[in-house]
Amino acid sequence: MRLSSLVRTAALSLAVVGFATVAHATPITYQLSSIASGQIGGTHFTNAQVNLFAQADTANIVSLSDPSINFEIFANPFSLFTVTIGGIGTATILDPSGIWSIPQVVPGADDLPPFPVVIFGRIDPGYPYLTSFTGIGASASNALTGYNLATGFGPLTDMGGIGFIPQCGIGFNDPCISTSLGFLSFSSNIVVPNGSTFTATLQATPVPEPTSLLLLGSGVVAMFGRSRLRKRG
Repeated sequence: MRLSSLVRTAALSLAVVGFATVAHATPITYQLSSIASGQIGGTHFTNAQVNLFAQADTANIVSLSDPSINFEIFANPFSLFTVTIGGIGTATILDPSGIWSIPQVVPGADDLPPFPVVIFGRIDPGYPYLTSFTGIGASASNALTGYNLATGFGPLTDMGGIGFIPQCGIGFNDPCISTSLGFLSFSSNIVVPNGSTFTATLQATPVPEPTSLLLLGSGVVAMFGRSRLRKRG
């Protein structure tokens, strides 16, 4: 299973979707790790441990749906996206990117695995926000059934992998992935059994100290008092 084939089906189906927010605001991180080969800047790597790490907010999750498709897709844009390659280091991915979840099996979709799937991907330039993307990594498993990207999950090791269009940047192919260490490309984009580990972690939201709570309460009272005074006037 190739990531590009898997993603192409999803992108075509998203051409006429509607958007609906599905979660409250909570910081969340998503991680996907696998073994991959490729090049970043002028440095080649072979069978290296590659880790994708992303920060996002559950308030930005949208449900993508349309009467013309018989499955639901959830999407969440990244505020930070990095790639760590064993023996090389960590680079920030500069292209607009996000994560997509298809939390059920899609009957008759030859380009999708027979499992629910999450996909880390780059938002395709020139297309509406989140509606067209190219996969960079994926994890597929029955354990992802119903997963809408809004909760902690895993770690899950199952079918998956990390990769990209092998001929990116050549001819009429899409450009390679832009990073702080130069363009990133992979020599393959195959999804294999037990090929990736996916984890999602909700981040703790700081709780105001008692003094801060008191000041916040006083502010609310003052605002309410001003509102009443204005009504009298």
